[in-house]
Amino acid sequence: MKKRSLILCVLLFITVSVCSCGDVIVEPKWIIGVKGADSSVFTSIDYEKLGKVTITVKKAQQDGSILEETWNGVSLKNVLGYLGVKEYSSITLTSSDNSSREYTPDIINDSLTILGTNVNGRDLKHEDGYVQAIAGNQPQHMWVQKPVRITVNTIAKQKNPIGRIPTGFFMVELKRFELSTS
Repeated sequence: MKKRSLILCVLLFITVSVCSCGDVIVEPKWIIGVKGADSSVFTSIDYEKLGKVTITVKKAQQDGSILEETWNGVSLKNVLGYLGVKEYSSITLTSSDNSSREYTPDIINDSLTILGTNVNGRDLKHEDGYVQAIAGNQPQHMWVQKPVRITVNTIAKQKNPIGRIPTGFFMVELKRFELSTS
């Protein structure tokens, strides 16, 4: 009986050892949900596929002094390109505390607008949310700490119904009259 149990344990050990030698699954460190793009998430794994940039921004301190920070990250414009976003009127970045900021194309296309993961040589930690949206040419209140969602906003193209012309608050319906000569 003990011999059978020992053989069974050895066989189970060999089976587990052989079967567990497959691919390693890598889980992302952070995830940002995406609405209105080809992909529904942007992760730290996607982030690593994009070219990194380094920017230097100046932050005004309460005592009136200026603090320079060096951020490493990826351009927000490139993130949108990676997500397959071609047309948009703006994007809304929402943080983990549910506050949000709207970035227009001029902010997004600015070379100082990035998703940053490292400041002054220090990687952002879990309590910092691992990633931060930096809009270097905007006031600091436009930066988004711990972003959890990117919403792509588009301008809805409204079609003018045939035969209707907007005039102020009223719609005037035009009727087509055909003259027949009989």
